[in-house]
Formats: sequence, structure tokens, C-alpha cells
Amino acid sequence: PTPRPTNTELMSASVLKSTMIMQPQDRNRHNFMIFGGFLLKQTFELAFSCAAAFSHARPNFVSLDPSTFDHSVPVGSILYLRATVAYTEPLERQPRDGGGGGGGGGTPYTKLRVRVDAQVRNVPHASRQQTGRFHYTFLVPKDVEVMPKDYGEFMVWTDARRRSENAAAAVSLGAEELSALRGLTDSVTE
Repeated sequence: PTPRPTNTELMSASVLKSTMIMQPQDRNRHNFMIFGGFLLKQTFELAFSCAAAFSHARPNFVSLDPSTFDHSVPVGSILYLRATVAYTEPLERQPRDGGGGGGGGGTPYTKLRVRVDAQVRNVPHASRQQTGRFHYTFLVPKDVEVMPKDYGEFMVWTDARRRSENAAAAVSLGAEELSALRGLTDSVTE
């Protein structure tokens, strides 16, 4: 068999988990549920740590996909977070002089898509529910790649790839619209 490239890690090796008891000081002002901003902070910190541990480099935050909270998280419950590097996309930064004088002297960068699954366990009822799924994008100054091993991981990888392609299409569409608007405002002012 062909050996795995040295810059490639299995998706299962990228997993980081966190468990915490939800405390009253983190509750929403109006009821006994945890404030959504606290959950976002916790998921971001775990996603950042996951990206850093996977790449052995300091990640730069790029974006958070639109997120929804499926179920509320009550005070006193246990929150389980699981972060996984779901998809990687190699990029190359060109030299500042703009010259691409051959040789491909750019710095290798990789865009990492990290998925964080949040589940809550209500202690008295012993039930466990999915409370949300968060998709973060980071940029690292390193050439790294994630590889799914089984069907479930491949489905996670495919979903993250689709999200990455949709985000790239939205950004390019936004750039085209901005360019068209600039042309429109230029013609109005002339």
C-alpha cells in the first residue's frame, strides 16, 4: 500500500472534546437558560484549539457559518462539545511584489473548516439532545490536510466541502455585485 502523505492526518485524530456543567452566572437574563453568546464563546474556543492542535500553527479566524440553536440549554445541565476538522483546502499566498516570477515562491496556507457539535444532557431526566452545530473557518500558515476514514466521516467531509464551495460562490457573487455597484455609482456621478 501507498503510505499516507506526511502532511495528512485522519479526521478521527483531529477530534477535541469538552464537557462542562452549566452554571447560573452564564444564564440568560430573563430565564434559567444559558445565554447563547456563552455557547458561541465555548464553541469558538474549542474550534480554535482544535484547529491549532491539528495544524501545529496559530489559526486565524475567517468566518462562522450561520448557526441555529436547536434546543435551549438549562442551568445545571451538562454540555458536551465535540470539535472536528471536517475539511481542508490548500491555498497559496503570492509574494507581495505581485510578480509571480516563477518557482511558486508563495507561502503555503490551508483553510480549515472545523465543525463543533453541541449536545446537552438534562441531569434529572438523563436525556441527551443536540443543541446546535457550528461551522468555523480558520486559515493556518501551513500545508496540512484532513482525510476521512469511514462513511460517517466522509459525509461530514462532503458537507464541509459543500459549505466551503457555497461560501466561495457567495463571496465571488458579492464581489461581482460590488463591482457592478461601483460602476453604477461612477456613471451617476459623472
